[in-house]
Amino acid sequence: MLKVWQITGRAILGVVIGVVALAAVACTAASSPTPEPPPKDPIVFADLSWDSAKLQNRIAMFILERGYGYPVDVISGDTIALFDELLKGTTQVTMEIWLPNQQEAWDLAVGDGSVISLGRSLDDNWQSTFAVPQYVLNENPGLTSVQDLRKFKDLFVTPDSDGKARLVTCVVGWECENINEQKVAAYGLTDVVELVSPRSEAALFASLEGAYVKRDPWLGYMWGPTKTASELDLAMLTEPKCGVDVGPETGCAYPATRVLIAVHPSLITRAPEVVEFLRLWRFPAPSQIAAVEWMADRDASIDEGAIWFLQNHDIWADWVPPDVEQRVKEALAN
Repeated sequence: MLKVWQITGRAILGVVIGVVALAAVACTAASSPTPEPPPKDPIVFADLSWDSAKLQNRIAMFILERGYGYPVDVISGDTIALFDELLKGTTQVTMEIWLPNQQEAWDLAVGDGSVISLGRSLDDNWQSTFAVPQYVLNENPGLTSVQDLRKFKDLFVTPDSDGKARLVTCVVGWECENINEQKVAAYGLTDVVELVSPRSEAALFASLEGAYVKRDPWLGYMWGPTKTASELDLAMLTEPKCGVDVGPETGCAYPATRVLIAVHPSLITRAPEVVEFLRLWRFPAPSQIAAVEWMADRDASIDEGAIWFLQNHDIWADWVPPDVEQRVKEALAN
């Protein structure tokens, strides 16, 4: 009987020790902190030198940082330089690829898989090399087409235009600067038109707005939808339409512009949720103009404009899952 008790006692003792050991392991596991997920690599945006691109960047960056937990950054530059950075993968997101302005380089990059298109960011835009205030046409009935500039050259001559019609063209470094130069040459107007490149988008708008206030003649490049173009009564000198597979640089009018989002292929595998977010992105003209007008009326920064947009427009909630939406709203509230 004693022998049986000894065996049973040892067995019970073993069970007790085992239970205690398991409990200790369980307590240790419960008290250990949950391992932190590995840090995410930054997502770098191409910070193009005009307001709509900068504004879209700041909106997207706020959502990615506060909603998805990604570090974000920007690299500033002009159209050509930043497209090269996207090809190299130094930047991973460009919110505005303007076509047909960048058509040739775009087709090559998409064709060899160097960039991925995620659809549109802005509504279709109009643009014109030869925009004038409507009052200029009203006061000069014979001025209707590009070729009429030969007869009306003196209307646009200024002290810095070398005796030619001064045309305020695209901002330095934008692809349309090259296109407009080629257009003037294709029309045979290099002896008639002097192209003047502004240093910034703000300088281009200021040139038009200053002339408009004084009702002075003005000739230049303009596009819409923008705050300036929506507020002023503008007209475009007539140009022939471009044929199939023919670009405006050959001597024809800009067609309606498609503005696309492009990403580097590396983003497809390392951040698929970000790619899906950008696929759903849409920034319609009313939202764009409202944000730009809000900033202009208050002399607000691009960052402030992005926060205002997120706080006052619900459209962005359609681009993200509910948990991301909640985190972004909490960040906005704080």
